[in-house]
Amino acid sequence: MKQSEINLLLNEAAECLKKHNWKLPPEPEWCATDFGLGDYEKAGLVELLLCNEPEYCEKIMYARENMVTPCHTHYEKKEDIIVRHGRVKFTLWNKNPEENKAEGTVEIKINRKMETKKSGEPFELKEGERVTLTAGVWHEFAPVGGPALIGEVSTYCNEEIDNVFADKKVDIFQAPEADEKVATPCC
Repeated sequence: MKQSEINLLLNEAAECLKKHNWKLPPEPEWCATDFGLGDYEKAGLVELLLCNEPEYCEKIMYARENMVTPCHTHYEKKEDIIVRHGRVKFTLWNKNPEENKAEGTVEIKINRKMETKKSGEPFELKEGERVTLTAGVWHEFAPVGGPALIGEVSTYCNEEIDNVFADKKVDIFQAPEADEKVATPCC
């Protein structure tokens, strides 16, 4: 991903946060990714790490309409994903969909109530709604109908060893192509 693309997405995220009156703590960690897939408009995400303590983590994420966070799961992390602005389409699987046919169901909490969702069948959450994902639940998500701000409150986030992507080509640790200076957005 080019640094100019990263700067563009970070500035978009900052503008969206400002527009919706989000106040950030000092010096959040900003990053943008195309997941190493080379087309951030199809697969991409901006993440602002607000806090990552041994007991818990908090993030706010920004994505454009249809910008997918690819299918993944976690070995340990439990997370609440909260739609803070916009609408977000989620798809959940009980097994890696790259290796298994989508069948059966997934038991999850939506808005703090247990629900059963069909594995591989998308559903939408609107502003203020949340889904609680436990380790081993495969999930992907993308905004629909416009950009979205997506909150995450979770157990400790260790992306180096806890993220498992269904598509083995995904690489969230690629260095950016330095076509311009790093810009630090502000809200």
